[in-house]
Amino acid sequence: MLNINFWNIAFTVINLLVLYLFLKHFLMKPLMEIMEKRQAQVETDLNDAASEKQEAIRLKEQYEGSLREAEDQAGRILEDAKKMGRTEYEKILRQADDDAAKKLEQADRMIGLEREKTLRELQGLTKELAATATEKLLKENSGQEADRKRFAAFLADTGEKYD
Repeated sequence: MLNINFWNIAFTVINLLVLYLFLKHFLMKPLMEIMEKRQAQVETDLNDAASEKQEAIRLKEQYEGSLREAEDQAGRILEDAKKMGRTEYEKILRQADDDAAKKLEQADRMIGLEREKTLRELQGLTKELAATATEKLLKENSGQEADRKRFAAFLADTGEKYD
């Protein structure tokens, strides 16, 4: 049978209390410290990860901003280059038009001068020819017979025949 003895129960309770205190002091306390350290390390790692994530997001936004700014600047540079090209093209075109207009004006002046020179030469030749013809007419006998001779000489020069 089972014998329940007071001292037996008291020693068992005391043994359990001593075992509990022993385990609490030598096993639970170090285990709790390790778990607290581990918990602190996990929290630190999570905080570090969160701050690194925030830093990464900030750097990403900064990079994207820089990229947008670079794209905008490239667009502005390209637009400026196009404007400069158009301006230079128009300048060259205006200069070519001006040069062509000057050359045309100069050519017109040269043609006018040549025309005037030719007209003066023709007037001089006409005067000379008229003077020579007048002189010839005055030297030759005037009359019907002289007129016939001149007409026959003219026809002979042209290759025509007169009957």
